[in-house]
Amino acid sequence: MPFTVRSTVRKMAAYVSGENAVDMIQLGFNESAFPPSPKAIEAARRACHDTRRYNDENYSALKRALADHHGLDEDRIVCGAGSMDIMRDLAACCLEPGRTLVTGRLSYAFPAVLARAAGAEARLVEEPSFTHDVDAFTDAVTGNCSILYIASPNNPTGTSVALATLRRLAEALPDHVLLMIDAAYADYVTTPPTPSADVLVDEGYNAAVLHTFSKAHGLAGLRTGWAYAGRHVVEAVAKVRLPGVLSVPATAAAIASLADTGHTTQVVQQTCALRERMTARLVELGLDVVPGDGNFLMAGLPQSFAMDAETLYQRVKARGILLRRLANFGLERHLRITIGPPDDMAALDRVLTEVLADA
Repeated sequence: MPFTVRSTVRKMAAYVSGENAVDMIQLGFNESAFPPSPKAIEAARRACHDTRRYNDENYSALKRALADHHGLDEDRIVCGAGSMDIMRDLAACCLEPGRTLVTGRLSYAFPAVLARAAGAEARLVEEPSFTHDVDAFTDAVTGNCSILYIASPNNPTGTSVALATLRRLAEALPDHVLLMIDAAYADYVTTPPTPSADVLVDEGYNAAVLHTFSKAHGLAGLRTGWAYAGRHVVEAVAKVRLPGVLSVPATAAAIASLADTGHTTQVVQQTCALRERMTARLVELGLDVVPGDGNFLMAGLPQSFAMDAETLYQRVKARGILLRRLANFGLERHLRITIGPPDDMAALDRVLTEVLADA
């Protein structure tokens, strides 16, 4: 006899993150272009000797390291198996039938998935210029809204929202709305450098700022993330989170990577340099590139090109490189391109030059 599935889940399509293949160049997952810190690798290796024991459920050592490194209040830090894990916990705390999550139509799709799974509404705000319209987000908030999700830099567009604008948004929200700020790609925002959105929490706004070690720290395979939020949010998450979901090796690697600031700085600088070179090259090839601050680019095919994005995707794939389709966002003429290692970007340049010659 089949098991019973909630009607909200039964009606949903499965969440798909993209294609993968071990024998192809992967430029569709927004992974780091460079390996993690050697110190992080060694810390994880040593920690494997202790994996017979469960991890500290409070992740106290990692919280202390984060608090010391960023100058934050340790009691306002939540840790989890990547920022998606923490998103899921926040959704479990806030979303239920009759409630609403507000997000952008061109924003990271997972928060909307969590809302629908909970039986809540995902209200999508239009973003015709590929940037978050904060006033439109505010206008979408009603009395039954529980979470407003905003990513800066945003995925898949790469565009950012200034801290002053985020503060204006936080000021405009009713007290019952949690402002969930996804800062997964914030390490790559280098011009101009600005304070982290974490300051909004310390200023007393009802916000949760999500971070990850999966991007600039190169620890995507260890699924390590954290958030900075008000103590009332931390207390609520503690009631629903899965204990010990963050592994001992992952915790050790994160602490070591955090301390190796020289390595992370070098990774960010090299990634941004590759991003700028690829931007210029894509423009030379005739593509429309959205100026972005992440470790990826969103590129569009002008109407003058005969092919659409799916055709370009398939032709690039046939030559051994995976990009990211964006048709699920309604972007039929755009693809997202992760900034990969220099050799991978050179290979992409050669393939695009060949493929677009016939466009």
